[in-house]
Amino acid sequence: MRPTPLRRIAIRLLATSAFCAPAPLFAQSEPIAPVDDAEYRMNYGLGMTDALSANQAGFTGAGVTVAIVDSGLDVLHPEFAGRISEAARNFGGDQPPRDLNHAVDRDGTVAAHGTHVAGIIGAARDGVDREGNMQGVAYEATLLPLRAVGVTEADPGRDATNDAIRYAARQGAQVLNGSFGWPTLEKYTVDAEGNRADNPGYVEFDFTPIYGGVDGLADTYAALKTALDADVVMVFAAGNEYVDQPRASVRAGGDGGLPLLTPETIADGTFRLVRNSSAKGFDINDGSTYEWYEADDPEIADIDFSEFAGKMITVVAVGQNGQIASYSERCGEAAAWCLAAPGGDWAVDGDKGIVSTWQVAADTGANPLYKYDQGTSMAAPHVSGAAALVRQAFPYMDARQTIETILTTATEIGPGEIYGQGLLNVGAAVKGPMELRYQGVFDVDTGGATSTWSNAITGVGDLTKRGAGTLVLAGDNSYEGATTVLGGTLAVAGRVTSETRVRDGGVLAGTGTLGAVVAGAGGIVAPGAGEAGAGIGRLTVEGDFTQGAGSVYRADLDEGARGDADRIDVTGTATIDEGATLVLATPEEGDAPELGERYTLLTAAGGVDGTYGTLAGDLTEAPFVGYALGTDADALYVEFARNELAFAALAATPNARAAAGGAESLGAGDALYDEILYLDAETAAGAFSVLAGEIHASARTVLVNDGHFLRGAVTDRLRAAFDGVAAPAAPVFAFGPQGADYVPATTEQAVFWARGYGAKGRIEGDDVARVETSTGGFFLGADMPVGDRWRVGAVLGYDRVDFDESAASGKADNYQLGLYAGARWDRVAVRTGLAYATSKLDTDRSVDFGDVAETLTADYDARTFQAFGEVGYRVDTPAAALEPYAALAYLHLRTDGFDESGGAAALSAGAESSGTAFSTLGLRAARELALEGATARLRGEIGWRYAFGDVTPESRLAFAGGDAFDVTGAPIARNAALVAAGIDMEVNARATLGLAYQGQFASDAQENGVTATLAIRF
Repeated sequence: MRPTPLRRIAIRLLATSAFCAPAPLFAQSEPIAPVDDAEYRMNYGLGMTDALSANQAGFTGAGVTVAIVDSGLDVLHPEFAGRISEAARNFGGDQPPRDLNHAVDRDGTVAAHGTHVAGIIGAARDGVDREGNMQGVAYEATLLPLRAVGVTEADPGRDATNDAIRYAARQGAQVLNGSFGWPTLEKYTVDAEGNRADNPGYVEFDFTPIYGGVDGLADTYAALKTALDADVVMVFAAGNEYVDQPRASVRAGGDGGLPLLTPETIADGTFRLVRNSSAKGFDINDGSTYEWYEADDPEIADIDFSEFAGKMITVVAVGQNGQIASYSERCGEAAAWCLAAPGGDWAVDGDKGIVSTWQVAADTGANPLYKYDQGTSMAAPHVSGAAALVRQAFPYMDARQTIETILTTATEIGPGEIYGQGLLNVGAAVKGPMELRYQGVFDVDTGGATSTWSNAITGVGDLTKRGAGTLVLAGDNSYEGATTVLGGTLAVAGRVTSETRVRDGGVLAGTGTLGAVVAGAGGIVAPGAGEAGAGIGRLTVEGDFTQGAGSVYRADLDEGARGDADRIDVTGTATIDEGATLVLATPEEGDAPELGERYTLLTAAGGVDGTYGTLAGDLTEAPFVGYALGTDADALYVEFARNELAFAALAATPNARAAAGGAESLGAGDALYDEILYLDAETAAGAFSVLAGEIHASARTVLVNDGHFLRGAVTDRLRAAFDGVAAPAAPVFAFGPQGADYVPATTEQAVFWARGYGAKGRIEGDDVARVETSTGGFFLGADMPVGDRWRVGAVLGYDRVDFDESAASGKADNYQLGLYAGARWDRVAVRTGLAYATSKLDTDRSVDFGDVAETLTADYDARTFQAFGEVGYRVDTPAAALEPYAALAYLHLRTDGFDESGGAAALSAGAESSGTAFSTLGLRAARELALEGATARLRGEIGWRYAFGDVTPESRLAFAGGDAFDVTGAPIARNAALVAAGIDMEVNARATLGLAYQGQFASDAQENGVTATLAIRF
């Protein structure tokens, strides 16, 4: 007859408990900084395992989900506020899956075991003043409570726990805690009143019993395999049966001991399996209700859990004294994946076990928030919390690597058959593994992260680094297996004694010591930080160094205090294939190599065999520097020297060539010269353009052009005073018998007048930067009649001109004063003037190339004198009034010297003068139109202006300590068309509205201005 499967055996919680004093409920607070305070010390297990060091290193479990397969969790407890996963649920069928608030055991008592376990893992660090307030190991982890232990007999615990394990894997839990185990045949029974008596059915086993039946074990295997395949770190309590079953408890029990269950251990009697053949149903205290499988029974011949060996963690408990707890199973044959953690031991601690969170009764609130408890149930969550921190610290590690990291960093405290790998050490675990115990296990893809392993790593295994990102080995590592770099960067800051192999896509960097090094095709060796230009470093190879064809040595060179060059020092022989490449670069924070100096890149006590067939990198691309690679018996070096190519040979324009010559005159040792020396050709060409300082020459053109605004305002006023053709019609201001008033522009009284203006312009030229201008200003004037024909006046004004080039800008504040006079003889009109202006200029230039990034500023003064005049002849026709005219102006400009400030590229100049003349021929026209209720006057002008004299501005500039050089700016247009148009409208007897446009157009320049006037007489 097929035996009845024992899947309906209830799962046992592995803890006993004692209460703390009740405490009031307070609101949850934000996490506070980790320190050694009362909240941290409340659970002494944190101090025993050095959780503080891990927390202070920034590892709190944030972003990691820990599944807790247990009796449920009090979701109302303040220690878990905001961190319970929405996927939490009940299993077993005695309660709705999502009713998490009132988890009770089968007998109706509060099922708080799971709450206690959860607190050890992840109670908040909130700093709230609660009696008994404590924190968990991973106090920012997300908790996934799965109630599967202590459910009703109708829905047995083993079914529920297996379903919960599968569910946790599907929900993406990264860590799973299982503080449950098989039932135990105990020495004593306890009745409902708490009376203890000898158990008449007690038998002391000399083997480990397995309750669950064949089908139940098959389902457990499937559940564990689901979690294994989902990369879940599984942590299980080893069991609390040592007092009752000392001979059966010499090895770990529960799910963590199942990897020991194999055909061999069944055959030799280490394990015996129970099957139920009684109609009375299974009762562990009544041996007549079950029987044992024979070791050779074919039904159990294929049971084999060995696949899980080393792929889960089983945890035994120690007391506060660090000794194995009196009740705890020992690790036994599971020592390779077993370790110890604090679980409390009342036999030595008194009634003080592990304090953690407890269930809060929903009705009266009588239960405490915290409670002391003991058991391997309390030991396991310390390890699960640690696993959350390790998964946060090394998110690229898979579950097996995380487990190895936790196991190999444990502190040895006694025999392995009792304590396994030792006592959990959380502070060490977040620093990486301490032993590579197996071949091939540590093949890590850092996935773009930068990660540091600072522990000293031993063992027989090997290490493979692949994927983007950087892995730093900072410890004194003596593992025997090879180190292989297949991707990203391996930076050795400590020591690696075994052979290191660098393959395609991998970079070997650092400043530490290695054993033999072999770089294959595509592999890069780069002392220091590992990136070109990242800084100087030195690697030591205690063995031979070999670079094959296609491999690269990337070296930084620097004359700074940190050392002159990256270097590899080899105690053995250095062998370099001619197909290997040497890349030479300058550190971003360093200086370029000195000319004539020898930079040693490699030394080898056993000699250097071969050299690099290809040189590359920014230092080899500098067109002004030649380099030579050399070797002697035990070293390889490179030297640099200035070649014959002149700086100016790469400049693109006359101004750039002039600046290049000025920069080259500075000579080696000057900061600007040295920076240019190692630029590539394209960057050098751009550098000479921005160094030229064209803005200073172009500023002269801007000041000369600005003079036409005063000339235009004065001639417009004189034309208006004599009713000239196309003169603006705005009235002027005069003092008469009735006091001050507006009067017509043609009045014979002494008058005052004002004018505002604005314009935008553009000036271009061959091989110079385009200049954009923006001008705004005003004039105030006064004039009076002299004799029968003349009017004589004075004008003062202010304007500001902003001008911009591609990488420079400036402004000029111009203050102007002038005298003018005009007369009319019938149809002939004469208008003349003299003016003086003083200007305050401010310029700034941005010089950005290579490692130069400077903003250079200057301020200096300029003075302008101009004389001008014109003659016009009026012609009246039926269609319009016309005035052909001829004008002549001369302007003299003198600018003061200046010294720019802001960096090595600053320029200086002396005082300079220039003279420019303008002749103009043009025609003005005007016509009046009578509109309904108003009179409008249309006016226009067209002319040709010719400039001569100094029309191409020049500035003589120099870098500090260098020869002077000449640059030209945007030129004054030699030929320009003048265009103007306007309309004046007498809105009524008291108001005149005017709108006018003025423009100048040349092949490489233009300017456009608009003037609007509104005059109202009161």
